[in-house]
Amino acid sequence: MLSQLFNKKDIMVIGISFESNFRFYEEIKDDLKFYGSSSVRMKILLSLLDGSKKTKQLRELTGIQSSTIIHGINELEKQNVVLRKGDNYYLSEIGHILTLKLVQITKTLDVLTKFRNLWLNHEIVDIPPELLMNIGNLSDSNLIEANNADIAKTHTKFTNIVLQSKNIRGVSTVFHPDFTNIFEEVLQNEEVEVELILSDAILKETIKSINPKNLRQFLKLNSNGNLHIWALKEEVKVAFTVTEKYLSLGFYTRDGVYDSYRDLISESTDAIKWANDLFEYYKKKSDKIELKRLDKLISHLI
Repeated sequence: MLSQLFNKKDIMVIGISFESNFRFYEEIKDDLKFYGSSSVRMKILLSLLDGSKKTKQLRELTGIQSSTIIHGINELEKQNVVLRKGDNYYLSEIGHILTLKLVQITKTLDVLTKFRNLWLNHEIVDIPPELLMNIGNLSDSNLIEANNADIAKTHTKFTNIVLQSKNIRGVSTVFHPDFTNIFEEVLQNEEVEVELILSDAILKETIKSINPKNLRQFLKLNSNGNLHIWALKEEVKVAFTVTEKYLSLGFYTRDGVYDSYRDLISESTDAIKWANDLFEYYKKKSDKIELKRLDKLISHLI
């Protein structure tokens, strides 16, 4: 499955050489088997990640018999992954790094398995490789899917997220006629901070959708400095909104059509940080819209 998610260009960007892949594997294949084939060793490592433990504590955490735990610890000690001080066991520096990586792999496999159809049937080309490598940060998410009984399910969830948030950041290359009304309502609150990255086409559609009589009033909402807009020249195949509490992430299908019936929703701190990193990535690729430029665009459109 992983080979379907990454192309050669992406892998080279993150510093992996195809010529050395097999050599690396041959060198560490026994280690991979050692750590990956034993649930006992994995549970011991995960239990020690937040600090040292006694055998009794490890037994209570893992539900594994003491004799089995001691056998697993002895094996890990031989690898200098777990160390002992008195009755306490703790991770060595190597063990700490190793366990963090094992957690990352575990979370990645979890998110790929739970949302298999989403990753296989939707475009991920516009998520940068470094964030794809951390896709496990989205493991604690829920897939919201609209159905015949509630075709507006994803849009309703998105609206609720935006209306109850104070810090809103979004990237969009899709347009919905309700968006302007939603953000007009949100911006009435001077404590709300809104940052939007819109493609040029969506920016124009957004302005066109506002009633000309209310357009200037809409711009006045920015007098508080709580609305910030960037224009993105390229048409990216991802759309998302991240707030202080939520992430709402949508994708395009392989046919190039935005899937408005599915959204990945998360309240996880890891997912929110992941989305903020993605926002910053696109912010660097975008041009800040100044009011005078927006005025020119408005004059052209109304």
